[in-house]
Amino acid sequence: MADIAPGELQEPFLHETVQRLARTPWVVHTPLGQLDRVGEQAAPAGVIFHVARCGSTLVSQMLKQHPDTVVYSEPLAINELLVPPHAGDRASRVAALRSLGARFSAHAGRRYVLKLSSWNTLFADLIVEAFPQTPLALCVRDPLEVAVSLQQSRPRWLHDDHAALFSNAVQGNLQAKGPDERIALFIAAFLRAAGMLPANRSLLLPYLSLPDAVVAQLAPHFGLPLDDPVRQRISSVSRHHSKSRPGHLSDFVPDAERKRAAASAGLSQLVETFCRPAYQTLFMRLASVSY
Repeated sequence: MADIAPGELQEPFLHETVQRLARTPWVVHTPLGQLDRVGEQAAPAGVIFHVARCGSTLVSQMLKQHPDTVVYSEPLAINELLVPPHAGDRASRVAALRSLGARFSAHAGRRYVLKLSSWNTLFADLIVEAFPQTPLALCVRDPLEVAVSLQQSRPRWLHDDHAALFSNAVQGNLQAKGPDERIALFIAAFLRAAGMLPANRSLLLPYLSLPDAVVAQLAPHFGLPLDDPVRQRISSVSRHHSKSRPGHLSDFVPDAERKRAAASAGLSQLVETFCRPAYQTLFMRLASVSY
């Protein structure tokens, strides 16, 4: 932990704020026997899952404009708990997630939202179990557009030394696959895992529904009260590129057509083979809860 006020969490990702402020961290120890002694009041107001490069950062940056809500975007503490190999059993990991929730709640001092890393979706069942009453949201985008974005700029979890950690969750020897097939396998795994989210508390946020769906659907789903000034404040963020840092804002430029045009025949075929069926199944299962 570090001495960072909730109001300072303005960068797109939590670790960027930590780097900017360079505060001295300290370690909080929680005895194993106390991990699960966390009340429901410490649970987040909402959890945002996503399948990578699908507008989730825009969503979290918009929600950060709500004056009574703190958003923790891709906190490393959750990544470290979920990344394989797992030292503890399932029950201990669920208990640890609840303990982290209590820490976030105490730091926020108010309502808070968790926006997770894309690969965290592979372990969504643990999050769902840890916070059984929390509303959930899932950001998705056409898998071909996601694949092209990942091909053009590969995150660490796609690199050889990291991808192998997820072989069991993705169901395949990822080191033996070509880079494009690895991308398709990951996206398909994200979609399959997301498809298991409980439909009665999960809101589907397709990329094309953004940014309007944040105010019209997501805020009510998470129980965030809105008046006209707050709506205007939230909506104003949507004009800028979501990964722009404070003080260095750039305008958002739609790129769906450009990404589709950049897709090779080989990548397109891999997406159709591995990803499209899971994408369609996901929509059939979760789209009914969208407002």
